Amino acid sequence: MKLLTIRGNTADEKFKHLEVILNRMRRKLHKTVVGVMPPVPIMFAADAPREDGEIFSFLAPASGMITDVCLLIKEFTDKNPVTFEAKVNGVLGGAFTKFSTRKNLTVQTVNLSVSPGDMLTLGTDTPDGIKGIWLSFLYQMGINKAGQTKFLIDEFEHMIEEEDIDATE
Repeated sequence: MKLLTIRGNTADEKFKHLEVILNRMRRKLHKTVVGVMPPVPIMFAADAPREDGEIFSFLAPASGMITDVCLLIKEFTDKNPVTFEAKVNGVLGGAFTKFSTRKNLTVQTVNLSVSPGDMLTLGTDTPDGIKGIWLSFLYQMGINKAGQTKFLIDEFEHMIEEEDIDATE
């Protein structure tokens, strides 16, 4: 670590030089790095729901949240909207949300919290009402399961510069 020498013959000159040093240090401290953890997309397809109406089941491996569900239905066999239920069952209880649609493509925010071992199921009360199902949902894992790496800001900026150079080649 480099030692700082405060220059100046008088107290005023020394304070002015100290202000210059502090201003330089302050500019370096205001750099902020934000890490982003994107949600994990989970995808599934089925020709039709099971007889009991279940379309999909998912066992949560870690705490987190199911944020959005996207459904693509190839064919509705009835003119009435179909009701779907996204349900979480676990040791600590459960939660659910329902939504109805007649659209071929539906994106629905569900925001269901999950814990390790919780079972998420998506189903319908009218399994004969739809055919050709594509399903995806976003699973946002809790921060405690995220990979963590510590960098000094200078190292982080150097990594970004290297990636920029690699991208242009």
